[in-house]
Amino acid sequence: MKEKTKTMLKYLFGLGMLLLGLIFEGLGIGSPSFETFGSVGMWLIYIGLVSLLLATVRLVLKPKKRIIDERMEFVAAKAMRTTFVLFIMAAFAIMIIDGIQPIQVPMHLFMSYLVCFLLVAYFASYKLLLRRY
Repeated sequence: MKEKTKTMLKYLFGLGMLLLGLIFEGLGIGSPSFETFGSVGMWLIYIGLVSLLLATVRLVLKPKKRIIDERMEFVAAKAMRTTFVLFIMAAFAIMIIDGIQPIQVPMHLFMSYLVCFLLVAYFASYKLLLRRY
């Protein structure tokens, strides 16, 4: 896919989320039970604005050309598999712990911690596997 097409798709995604959020907010569609944001519409507006900001920053700051070899792709694939296995093990442990004593953490906080855990697990496994191979 050409770079111009990728940039256009990123802008279209951001504008689509922004427009969808404005429609949801205008019609009052969506659950008002979000802790951080007032409603689903506000969340979609936020996602749209962040997407537009990221697309603009990537357009302005051109990344340098990177050389990727087979070893890096191999390590990245192994790190992704390791992260997936860690996620499955963590989900199983969470189900067991939740069965013993219910988890009292709000869902938005729980999901943000889970995403952070996955990012840290992937980064750590990638760095460890990069040293090994």
